[in-house]
Amino acid sequence: MVRIAEHVRFYTRMSAFVGFLMLSMVTLVLLRAFELCTWRRIDRAPFVRRYFVVLCWLLGMRVQTHGCALENSALRVSNHVSWTDIPILGARLPLRFLAKREVASWPLIGWIARHAGTLFFQRGAGDAAAVRQALAMALEHGDSVLLFPEGTTTSGESVKTFHPRLLGAAIAAERPVQAMTIAYHRDGQIDRLVPFIGDDDFVVHLCRLLRKPAVRVDIMFHPPLIVSSSDSSSELARTLHHQVTQGLEALRIKRDTSAF
Repeated sequence: MVRIAEHVRFYTRMSAFVGFLMLSMVTLVLLRAFELCTWRRIDRAPFVRRYFVVLCWLLGMRVQTHGCALENSALRVSNHVSWTDIPILGARLPLRFLAKREVASWPLIGWIARHAGTLFFQRGAGDAAAVRQALAMALEHGDSVLLFPEGTTTSGESVKTFHPRLLGAAIAAERPVQAMTIAYHRDGQIDRLVPFIGDDDFVVHLCRLLRKPAVRVDIMFHPPLIVSSSDSSSELARTLHHQVTQGLEALRIKRDTSAF
């Protein structure tokens, strides 16, 4: 019976996902046609946030938030567990993203990422200075940008060291930085299916998620940090890492004491 339920769930969700993908493509064509006919550029941000909301629902992500998100332009940083972090956080905040270049080729996610104004970078290309400058310009323009300072995904059980180089963008632009902690739970335990780590294949991982019941996602917003041009990016990285680590521990304690 369990396998039958998984098959039914998978084919139902996959059908909805494919339909959503087709609708997304049609919407893109219509938006582009309108722009060409009217010589006006349409703000895609509202469309992207709605797509993220629907995508989270299709993936079975049931999200709870803790704390308050800063409304103004800011650099947002978070621990990184999976590609699902992007639609989950993007559904709740107007964000631009920094992502590996290969994300641009992913089905649906890549399309949304490109039209959300994502800043893509080539891993190992040594272009940290150029990326930092692009981040600073986006912040100065009034955008909020999401950064994963760990530089990789994890199992969600701990937080890796935060790399300070790109945090210098907030210092250069003198914009606040807000840390966020994201945690995935299923059946009262840290979820083992959502983490996208190692040599995971995107399509295989997606199918794995579509087969399983809903997962609980908790987002904790931490107090924002005000920075100035005289601040140290290394010290900023340590402070943000401490906030995110403490947040993960607080969410673990709540889970273990059945507060969820």
